[in-house]
Amino acid sequence: MRPDTCRQTETAFYNGRIYTADEAFPFARSFVVRDGRFASVGDDTAAQVCAHRVDLGGRCVIPGLVDSHCHILSGLQRAAMNLIKLDEGTKPETLAAALLARAKSEGDGVLSAMGINLTQGAFSARDLDGAFPARPVLVFSFDGHALLLNHRAMELLHIDRDTEDPDENSYFVRDGNGEPTGLVIEIPAMMRCRALVDAEGAASEETLSGLLDAYAALGYTTVFDAMSADGETADVFPLLRDFAQAGRMSLRLSASFCYHGEAYIEPGEALEQLRALRRSCGFADLRADTLKLITDGTVEERSALLSAPYADQPGYRGSALIDPADMMRMARLATEDGFHIHIHAIGDLAVSRALDTLCALGKTSGTKTIAHNQLYRPEDVARIARAGDIFFQTTPHWVTADDYTLARLGEERYARQFPVGTMRRHGVTVSFGSDTYLDEPLANAFAGMYCAVARGDAGLYPPKDEGISRASALAAYTIAGARQLGWGDETGSITAGKSADFAVLDRDVMTCPLDELARTQVRETWFHGNVVYRKSDKL
Repeated sequence: MRPDTCRQTETAFYNGRIYTADEAFPFARSFVVRDGRFASVGDDTAAQVCAHRVDLGGRCVIPGLVDSHCHILSGLQRAAMNLIKLDEGTKPETLAAALLARAKSEGDGVLSAMGINLTQGAFSARDLDGAFPARPVLVFSFDGHALLLNHRAMELLHIDRDTEDPDENSYFVRDGNGEPTGLVIEIPAMMRCRALVDAEGAASEETLSGLLDAYAALGYTTVFDAMSADGETADVFPLLRDFAQAGRMSLRLSASFCYHGEAYIEPGEALEQLRALRRSCGFADLRADTLKLITDGTVEERSALLSAPYADQPGYRGSALIDPADMMRMARLATEDGFHIHIHAIGDLAVSRALDTLCALGKTSGTKTIAHNQLYRPEDVARIARAGDIFFQTTPHWVTADDYTLARLGEERYARQFPVGTMRRHGVTVSFGSDTYLDEPLANAFAGMYCAVARGDAGLYPPKDEGISRASALAAYTIAGARQLGWGDETGSITAGKSADFAVLDRDVMTCPLDELARTQVRETWFHGNVVYRKSDKL
């Protein structure tokens, strides 16, 4: 844009340190916003003739952040359930006391909690029954792949010794007499417990508004909800549609439909539900155009699918949560209809199966993504690089060192988890997300950037060469995520013509000391050229 054509209705932001995430023009000092879009991006010259000008005062500005795999809609459900947040290290002997101390009421309704590591210690219904003999209790594992019930909850759900397990990889843990202990492993079996979850009511406008505000305060302007619906989930979409239609969204949301396999819903019927969801979410800031598939579980639950047995459970290689042929059928139906494909894969054998599916699809109009990517075989690194169109999505915070993962995997596999640096060197597009709903520090993108850059330092998984540059980490939280979601032409970088989505920070994330990166705070967040979060009245 020529400087002498600047309109009075435009706003110029100048004197900033602006990291654009645009490969062609990575750094700027100013930009001009017109009608909710970046009209120009460059030095301060173009901004000088605008009547309305904002002096950034040398502050750092980045594109609006993109959470490429989160569970924002679980936040609505958690609010409706009054879900209690527990410490991950809570032990069986302290669980009941922790719940009693944090319960908001003593009523007889369902008491729900989340956050503990159910694989650490032999949890059972007995840990809850003494304190809650008549009140149903549900406690979700921190990773969302296990659930603990007390006996009252099992009674209401009609779970007893005659209850059949969905399959060998998802089941109700039983004692020596065949009675369920209360521990439920993996999503298919957990789905049998939905009646108590769905009974807790629906989210309110106030809840949704507060949730959107909380994401804006962290600098997010785009999110992908990785398990929005699956044919049985209570419908939260009417509320979302009302917000989108009224222009009340302070971020853009991409939703998904999760297919668990033909044992739960026939592929053709799943496709029809996916189509219906897409039709009902055809708004500028609300889409539902992604199929989610789940190949395995997690290393924590020993349900990640490995090519060699677990180090601490010889002969056992984990769980396959969907048949490869079934996954292929559903993925092909969805891609032929233009949907994006997003596959959960943790273990190296699960990653290999996800690659089999995505590579077999060939060229598609939608995007193809493998999520999480904890372990890779060398030949599969070459395969994803050769494909050239598969996104490597993960959560960088997960590289925090711990003893139980080392015990599960052994030293050799422990030392080659989350090969982010390897993927970057092979030209694979890496995107980052939180895989959570606002849980700290996972929802903090700047803590994630620190983990991605400082890889191999004290407290983080080795090796050092899996670390990436700060610019690459920023790209993974912005333009890469936007492209993964099919929104790359609209957002993800500070580029002329795109939506004016950006965040003003309290420090320069490219030059501040590395140990300060995780403490970065958002001062302002702008979405479509409007401020949706402001920490203070002035920059």
